[in-house]
Amino acid sequence: MKKILLFPGAFNPPHNGHVLAIEVALKRMSFDEIWIMPSGKRNDKTISVTYEERRDLGNLFVEYLQTKITIPVKLMTNELDDRKQRPTEEILAEVKSQPEIHFSQLIGLDGYLKVGKKIPNEKFVVIQRPGYALSSDFAQNDNVVILDGAVSDISSTSVRILIQNHDLKYKELVPEKIATYINEHEIYL
Repeated sequence: MKKILLFPGAFNPPHNGHVLAIEVALKRMSFDEIWIMPSGKRNDKTISVTYEERRDLGNLFVEYLQTKITIPVKLMTNELDDRKQRPTEEILAEVKSQPEIHFSQLIGLDGYLKVGKKIPNEKFVVIQRPGYALSSDFAQNDNVVILDGAVSDISSTSVRILIQNHDLKYKELVPEKIATYINEHEIYL
Protein backbone atom coordinates (compact mmCIF):
# COMPACT_ATOMS: atom_id res chain seq x y z
CA MET A 1 0.00 0.00 0.00
CA LYS A 2 1.37 3.43 -1.00
CA LYS A 3 1.91 5.87 1.89
CA ILE A 4 1.08 9.48 1.07
CA LEU A 5 1.74 12.53 3.21
CA LEU A 6 -1.07 14.89 2.19
CA PHE A 7 -0.43 18.54 3.01
CA PRO A 8 -3.53 20.67 2.40
CA GLY A 9 -3.50 24.38 3.18
CA ALA A 10 -3.89 27.90 1.90
CA PHE A 11 -0.17 28.24 0.98
CA ASN A 12 -0.86 31.94 0.57
CA PRO A 13 2.10 32.12 -0.14
CA PRO A 14 4.11 28.92 0.40
CA HIS A 15 7.07 29.65 2.70
CA ASN A 16 10.06 28.10 4.43
CA GLY A 17 7.94 27.17 7.44
CA HIS A 18 5.97 24.82 5.19
CA VAL A 19 9.27 23.34 3.98
CA LEU A 20 10.46 22.83 7.57
CA ALA A 21 7.18 21.11 8.52
CA ILE A 22 7.66 18.61 5.68
CA GLU A 23 11.30 18.05 6.59
CA VAL A 24 10.41 17.39 10.25
CA ALA A 25 7.70 14.92 9.21
CA LEU A 26 10.08 13.08 6.86
CA LYS A 27 12.77 12.80 9.54
CA ARG A 28 10.34 11.01 11.83
CA MET A 29 8.16 9.05 9.43
CA SER A 30 8.41 7.28 6.08
CA PHE A 31 6.25 8.12 3.06
CA ASP A 32 6.31 7.21 -0.63
CA GLU A 33 5.10 10.61 -1.88
CA ILE A 34 4.01 14.04 -0.69
CA TRP A 35 0.89 15.64 -2.14
CA ILE A 36 0.58 19.42 -1.72
CA MET A 37 -3.03 20.58 -2.00
CA PRO A 38 -3.73 24.34 -1.99
CA SER A 39 -7.22 25.14 -0.80
CA GLY A 40 -9.88 26.72 -2.97
CA LYS A 41 -12.36 29.28 -1.70
CA ARG A 42 -12.08 29.63 2.06
CA ASN A 43 -14.76 30.85 4.43
CA ASP A 44 -12.23 31.39 7.21
CA LYS A 45 -9.59 33.27 5.17
CA THR A 46 -9.43 35.97 2.55
CA ILE A 47 -7.22 34.95 -0.34
CA SER A 48 -6.43 37.97 -2.48
CA VAL A 49 -4.56 36.30 -5.34
CA THR A 50 -6.09 34.50 -8.29
CA TYR A 51 -6.37 30.74 -8.64
CA GLU A 52 -3.87 30.91 -11.50
CA GLU A 53 -1.34 32.73 -9.32
CA ARG A 54 -1.88 30.18 -6.53
CA ARG A 55 -1.40 27.33 -8.99
CA ASP A 56 1.82 28.96 -10.23
CA LEU A 57 3.03 29.42 -6.64
CA GLY A 58 2.12 25.79 -5.93
CA ASN A 59 4.12 24.58 -8.92
CA LEU A 60 7.13 26.67 -7.84
CA PHE A 61 6.79 25.28 -4.31
CA VAL A 62 6.71 21.68 -5.56
CA GLU A 63 9.70 22.38 -7.82
CA TYR A 64 11.62 23.73 -4.82
CA LEU A 65 10.63 20.82 -2.58
CA GLN A 66 12.00 18.39 -5.15
CA THR A 67 15.43 19.97 -4.58
CA LYS A 68 15.17 19.45 -0.81
CA ILE A 69 13.75 15.94 -0.44
CA THR A 70 14.22 12.62 -2.20
CA ILE A 71 10.64 11.36 -2.55
CA PRO A 72 8.23 12.54 -5.27
CA VAL A 73 6.14 15.64 -4.59
CA LYS A 74 2.88 16.22 -6.44
CA LEU A 75 0.70 19.33 -6.67
CA MET A 76 -2.96 18.44 -6.18
CA THR A 77 -5.18 21.16 -7.67
CA ASN A 78 -8.47 19.42 -6.87
CA GLU A 79 -9.66 22.28 -4.72
CA LEU A 80 -8.33 25.07 -6.93
CA ASP A 81 -10.04 23.46 -9.93
CA ASP A 82 -13.36 22.83 -8.17
CA ARG A 83 -15.75 25.39 -9.66
CA LYS A 84 -18.63 24.15 -7.47
CA GLN A 85 -16.71 25.51 -4.46
CA ARG A 86 -17.37 22.39 -2.41
CA PRO A 87 -16.14 22.34 1.18
CA THR A 88 -12.54 21.27 1.74
CA GLU A 89 -13.69 18.25 3.76
CA GLU A 90 -15.68 16.93 0.79
CA ILE A 91 -12.77 17.30 -1.62
CA LEU A 92 -10.33 15.74 0.85
CA ALA A 93 -12.69 12.77 1.29
CA GLU A 94 -12.81 12.36 -2.49
CA VAL A 95 -9.01 12.46 -2.78
CA LYS A 96 -8.59 10.02 0.10
CA SER A 97 -11.09 7.55 -1.36
CA GLN A 98 -8.45 6.20 -3.74
CA PRO A 99 -7.86 2.49 -3.17
CA GLU A 100 -4.51 1.07 -2.07
CA ILE A 101 -3.32 4.39 -0.64
CA HIS A 102 -2.76 5.14 3.04
CA PHE A 103 -3.05 8.88 3.72
CA SER A 104 -1.63 10.86 6.61
CA GLN A 105 -2.53 14.53 6.70
CA LEU A 106 0.20 16.99 7.68
CA ILE A 107 -1.20 19.87 9.68
CA GLY A 108 0.07 22.54 12.04
CA LEU A 109 -1.07 22.38 15.65
CA ASP A 110 -3.16 25.54 15.10
CA GLY A 111 -5.05 23.83 12.28
CA TYR A 112 -5.41 20.59 14.22
CA LEU A 113 -6.97 22.45 17.15
CA LYS A 114 -9.57 23.88 14.74
CA VAL A 115 -10.48 20.76 12.76
CA GLY A 116 -8.73 17.70 14.15
CA LYS A 117 -11.31 16.63 16.69
CA LYS A 118 -14.09 17.05 14.15
CA ILE A 119 -12.64 14.26 12.00
CA PRO A 120 -12.21 11.33 14.41
CA ASN A 121 -10.87 8.67 12.02
CA GLU A 122 -8.40 10.89 10.20
CA LYS A 123 -4.68 10.11 10.40
CA PHE A 124 -2.93 13.38 11.33
CA VAL A 125 0.76 14.23 11.51
CA VAL A 126 0.75 17.36 13.66
CA ILE A 127 3.62 19.86 13.70
CA GLN A 128 4.02 21.98 16.82
CA ARG A 129 3.55 25.74 16.30
CA PRO A 130 4.76 28.48 18.64
CA GLY A 131 1.89 29.95 20.63
CA TYR A 132 -0.33 26.84 20.46
CA ALA A 133 -0.67 23.97 22.93
CA LEU A 134 -2.73 20.85 23.29
CA SER A 135 -5.20 20.69 26.14
CA SER A 136 -4.08 18.78 29.23
CA ASP A 137 -6.68 16.07 28.55
CA PHE A 138 -5.29 15.28 25.07
CA ALA A 139 -4.48 11.60 24.68
CA GLN A 140 -2.11 10.70 21.84
CA ASN A 141 -3.41 7.79 19.76
CA ASP A 142 -2.67 5.88 16.57
CA ASN A 143 -4.52 8.44 14.45
CA VAL A 144 -2.64 11.49 15.75
CA VAL A 145 1.14 11.75 15.75
CA ILE A 146 2.48 14.91 17.38
CA LEU A 147 5.93 15.86 16.12
CA ASP A 148 8.05 18.13 18.20
CA GLY A 149 11.44 19.46 17.33
CA ALA A 150 12.40 22.28 15.02
CA VAL A 151 9.39 24.44 14.34
CA SER A 152 8.96 27.76 12.66
CA ASP A 153 7.01 30.83 13.61
CA ILE A 154 6.82 31.89 9.95
CA SER A 155 3.27 32.31 8.72
CA SER A 156 1.85 33.25 5.35
CA THR A 157 0.21 36.22 7.11
CA SER A 158 3.58 37.50 8.35
CA VAL A 159 5.05 37.11 4.84
CA ARG A 160 2.14 39.04 3.29
CA ILE A 161 2.51 41.83 5.87
CA LEU A 162 6.20 42.21 5.03
CA ILE A 163 5.32 42.37 1.32
CA GLN A 164 2.57 44.94 1.91
CA ASN A 165 5.06 47.05 3.89
CA HIS A 166 7.63 46.76 1.07
CA ASP A 167 9.98 45.02 3.52
CA LEU A 168 12.34 42.87 1.46
CA LYS A 169 12.96 40.59 4.47
CA TYR A 170 10.09 38.49 3.10
CA LYS A 171 12.56 37.15 0.53
CA GLU A 172 14.38 35.34 3.37
CA LEU A 173 11.15 33.54 4.34
CA VAL A 174 10.17 32.04 0.98
CA PRO A 175 12.02 30.02 -1.66
CA GLU A 176 13.86 32.26 -4.13
CA LYS A 177 11.68 31.53 -7.19
CA ILE A 178 8.55 32.25 -5.13
CA ALA A 179 10.00 35.61 -4.06
CA THR A 180 10.82 36.39 -7.70
CA TYR A 181 7.28 35.44 -8.80
CA ILE A 182 5.72 37.58 -6.05
CA ASN A 183 7.89 40.53 -7.06
CA GLU A 184 7.37 40.17 -10.81
CA HIS A 185 3.59 39.74 -10.53
CA GLU A 186 3.25 42.39 -7.79
CA ILE A 187 0.99 40.19 -5.69
CA TYR A 188 0.14 40.69 -2.01
CA LEU A 189 0.64 44.47 -2.30
